[in-house]
Amino acid sequence: MIDSHCHLEHMKNAEEVIAEARKKMTAIVTSVPDPKDFDKTMQIRERHRDFVFVAAGFHPELIDNYTDEDIKDYMNLIRANADRIVSVGEIGLDFFWVKDTDGQERTKQIFSDFIDFSLDIDKPLTIHSRSGEGGDGISETIKILKEKGAKNVMMHCFSGNEKNLEDCLAEGWYISFATVVVKSRRHQRLATATPLEKMLLETDAPWQDPDTKPASKELTNRPWKIERSAEIIAAIKELTKEEVLQATTENARRFFGLQI
Repeated sequence: MIDSHCHLEHMKNAEEVIAEARKKMTAIVTSVPDPKDFDKTMQIRERHRDFVFVAAGFHPELIDNYTDEDIKDYMNLIRANADRIVSVGEIGLDFFWVKDTDGQERTKQIFSDFIDFSLDIDKPLTIHSRSGEGGDGISETIKILKEKGAKNVMMHCFSGNEKNLEDCLAEGWYISFATVVVKSRRHQRLATATPLEKMLLETDAPWQDPDTKPASKELTNRPWKIERSAEIIAAIKELTKEEVLQATTENARRFFGLQI
């Protein structure tokens, strides 16, 4: 099993989580969406180089926390560590949190810059896309990716509609399902329409725990709970859990270029 997207930096007991995950899993890909967490996450990676892999990007929700110069410096830091990361991300658009026009335009520019950056350092993209009161952030994310000619793309925690899914699959992108699929009928329908060869599994841990109430804000999800998602998807697709886990593990190896 490979968790294609989680956040070890938000787990107070990250070392204990990694120790437990090693008993059950092949690897963990942890994402750094906030520049302040880069060094801490890279230290974790150095202690577990055969098991923990890092994606580094910038969450659109954080635009008010950093200047353009800050983000430029952060990109230079990622570039200097390009051989130690497996993906650029998560990056993208979030119109749930970023509602104002000026903020949205700035996130579009940052997103575009990071796409160019990923191509420059030859790394795949882990994409954050969310709609909300500010508009259809998911469709806008897809539009920008297509305009930029992005090819090696993972749509993290995918929550678009059927048309969005068709657009992503037509581009050959991977669709990553978080553990919300355990509870959400809508996500289960999307999983039904996603070919297994284009599917990845993630937890987005410590968020999205399938064992808490829907409105719970407890940060208790853990990487190995992708097994719960595999059980649901296996039932939907009339496969075994092992078949789903084997396929999504190989997909993650291929997407991130993992030699494990």
